[in-house]
Amino acid sequence: MAKILCIDDNAHGLSARRVLLEKLGHQVTLARSGAEGLKAFRKEKTDLLIVDYAMPQMNGGEVVRKVKKSSPRLPVILLSGYTETLELETKVKDADCILSKGAREIPDLLNAVRRLLRKAKAARKPAASVKADAKKPVTKPARTTAAKSA
Repeated sequence: MAKILCIDDNAHGLSARRVLLEKLGHQVTLARSGAEGLKAFRKEKTDLLIVDYAMPQMNGGEVVRKVKKSSPRLPVILLSGYTETLELETKVKDADCILSKGAREIPDLLNAVRRLLRKAKAARKPAASVKADAKKPVTKPARTTAAKSA
C-alpha cells in the first residue's frame, strides 16, 4: 500500500498509529522529533505525512512548511490536542487535514488517510490520451453548394 511517515514526540501515540496503519497494509516509518522526521523524509519516498503539532525544538507547523517546500503535492495530516485553542486552521494552511487528538482520533485519522491517499493517487494518474486510428483515412465532410435560382 502506501509509505507513511509519522512524526510525534509521544512514543505511545506513535506506536498506536503504527499498529493501526500497518493493519491496513501500509509501511510506516516513525520519527520522535521534527528534525528526525525531516531526515527520514529526505532519506526515503513518502506517500503521506502524519505529524503532531506540539513538539519541542520544531513544531509540526514548521515541519509541514519545510516538507511542502520540496513536495507541495504530498498529503499531510496535522494532529493536535489543541486544534481550536491554537487556531491551527489559520496557522498551518499547508496541512491538507487537521485532526484533533481524542475520542474521535482513530476513526477520523483512518478516514483522512484513505481519503488523502485516494486523492493523491487520482492526481498522479495520467490523463487518457486519444490517438487517431492510423489505418483509417481522415475524410473531410462533403462540401455542399446551394444551387443558384434564376
